[in-house]
Amino acid sequence: MTVNELFNEWLECYQKDQIKVQTYVRYKSLYNINIESFIGTRNIEEITRREMQMVLNQIKTKKSKRTGKELSCVSVNMCLIVLNMMFDYAVDFELLQANPCERVRSVPSKTKKKVFAFSIEEQIKIENYIENIHNDEYFGIILDLYTGLRIGELLALEWDDIDFDNGLMYINKTVYTTLNEDGEWETVTDTPKSKTSNREIPLPDWIIKRLKKIKENSKGKYVVSRNDGSVISAKLYRWRYNQMLEKLKIEHHHFHSLRHTFATRALENGMDIRTLADILGHSNANITLNVYAHSMIEHKRQMMNNMQRVSSVL
Repeated sequence: MTVNELFNEWLECYQKDQIKVQTYVRYKSLYNINIESFIGTRNIEEITRREMQMVLNQIKTKKSKRTGKELSCVSVNMCLIVLNMMFDYAVDFELLQANPCERVRSVPSKTKKKVFAFSIEEQIKIENYIENIHNDEYFGIILDLYTGLRIGELLALEWDDIDFDNGLMYINKTVYTTLNEDGEWETVTDTPKSKTSNREIPLPDWIIKRLKKIKENSKGKYVVSRNDGSVISAKLYRWRYNQMLEKLKIEHHHFHSLRHTFATRALENGMDIRTLADILGHSNANITLNVYAHSMIEHKRQMMNNMQRVSSVL
């Protein structure tokens, strides 16, 4: 059996019905673009661990067709993950005795990705702008600043997901655009990113009151939609967000920065890590700590300045 044959069997017969379309397309793309040319035609029984390490080193220096730069550490390590899973399948189903990816070293990240959050002054500018334009289509941005939703979760949110009596918002789906098996773009509504992304979020009273007013004028089933009730795409919503930042002369940062801003404000206001992890939909509090522990320098400076000297002697 060749590596190509193993990959196709693993993906089509074992994985396809268990993973999201987006994940399926990503696995297929990673293999076809970055792995196949190196070992695709090789017999799986001939490949050694030493050779597999050399293959990963070659993938690491491969240039991306889109950017012209070497693949990111994340992309290289995702290739190793795919290889590991397919060779684990081969071992489990007695096609091989051992996985040649065992003990192959992944690529360490050169720099830790910096998390950006808007300052309090910038957040005030954003909120005031949205309140003053009197357009309910933009309220999703404010909602994101106070709930930390991913954009797919925000745009998939329906009025039925809001419990106005108990002040709760239920996150149980996400929407995203992806390539299908035929290579065509399509919009998919699916379950959230992970099991823990299915969650309920208590909403502040002022948001509940505001959402009630928006619902009275809403002509569609989605909380964030066009004023005529039609669906608003993630691409259009990101564009409006970017245009807003440009008008306000605020440095551009991705829409996901709204989620980071919520988390930063929550920590600044004393929310404990466990509660924040639950609201963000993280699988454990360590993920939350790792992401946000280094993003609160101003808060840390304030806390340090509040430290009183024990001795009165200067």
